[in-house]
Amino acid sequence: MGSPQLTDHAELHGCSCKVGRADLESLLAETGLDADQDGLLFGVGEDAAARRLTDDLALVSTIDFFTPVIDDPYDFGRVAACNAASDAFATGAVDGLSALCVLGLPRDLTDVAAEILTGITDAIEGMDGVVAGGHTVLNPWPLAGAAVDAVAPPDALLTADGAQPGDRLYLTKPLGTQPAMGALRVRDGEFADLVRETATREVETVGTEALSWMTTPNRAAARAIREVEVSAATDVTGFGLAGQAAVMAERAGVGIEIETLPVIDGTPELSALFGYGLEDGESAETSGGLLVAVPDDRAGDLEHAFADRDVFFHHVGTVREGSGVSLDGATIEPVQR
Repeated sequence: MGSPQLTDHAELHGCSCKVGRADLESLLAETGLDADQDGLLFGVGEDAAARRLTDDLALVSTIDFFTPVIDDPYDFGRVAACNAASDAFATGAVDGLSALCVLGLPRDLTDVAAEILTGITDAIEGMDGVVAGGHTVLNPWPLAGAAVDAVAPPDALLTADGAQPGDRLYLTKPLGTQPAMGALRVRDGEFADLVRETATREVETVGTEALSWMTTPNRAAARAIREVEVSAATDVTGFGLAGQAAVMAERAGVGIEIETLPVIDGTPELSALFGYGLEDGESAETSGGLLVAVPDDRAGDLEHAFADRDVFFHHVGTVREGSGVSLDGATIEPVQR
C-alpha cells in the first residue's frame, strides 16, 4: 500500500492556506499589533522580528507553518523547513540557525510523522542549522513548519521598507509553484485529462522542477545580499509577487513597476486553467525567492555576488516615485532547471 495522499487532507495547500493580506492587516490593526514595539529593532509586519542582544549581535526570530503542498511526507518536511527559514534569511540573518519543529496531523496520518520530521531535520541541517525541539499536535488538516532563530550584526539586517526610487528589483527564484503543484494534485477523471492537454510540458517534469526550487534554501542568496549594500528585501510567499511588492512599496512610500515575470516553464498555461493569476503576479508562492531592491549603481555588484554563489537571479522591475504596484506590459520569461 502506497503512502497516503497528504494533500487530500486539506482544502488549501502550502502558502495558499494563509490569511489574505488585507484580512491580516485588519487583524493586526484591531489588536494593536501594527504599532512599533519597544525593545525590537523591527517586528510585526516584517518577515521576522529582530532584537538587539549586544552592540554587535541581534537575534532574529520567526515562525512559519502550512498545509501540504506535496504528497510525499519527507518532501513536505523539506519544503516547510526551507520556507520557515526563508523569513530569517530575508532579513540577512544567516548564522546560528536553530529550529523548533511545528507539526500537526490527523489521527490517520500519524504514521508519517517521522518522515516529515526527518525532512525538516535534513533541510535545517543542510543550512548549517540544528533542530532543537518542537511541538506536535493532532489536527484535522496536516500542518508542518518551524519556529526559527538566527543571528546577525544589527547593521547587517534588512527589512522591506528601505526601497528607494531608481532601485532595481531582483528575484532569486522563478514563480509558479502554485499551478505546478495544483496540476500534480489532479490525478483522475476528465479534469486530469484537461490538465494534461493544457500543459505544454509533462506535468511531472514541471512539478519536479517546482519541488527543486521550493527545497532550495535562500541562505546563499541572503549571503550574497549581505555583500552588497542593498536597500530592502523580502521573500515571496503566500501574497505572491504582486502582494509582496505592494508591501515593499507601501512601507517605503514608493511605486514599483514589475517589468518581467520569470516563471517555471509550463506554469502560465496551468495557472490560466486553474485561475491562479500567475500572469498578474497574484499566484501564491510556497518557499519562493527573495525580492531584493538595490541601487542602480550597485546592481552589477549584486549580480556578481549572486553568480559567485550559483544563485538564480532575474531583474524583474524598478522602484519609482509614486505608490502602488504596476504590472502593465510585464513580460513572461519561462525558466527551466
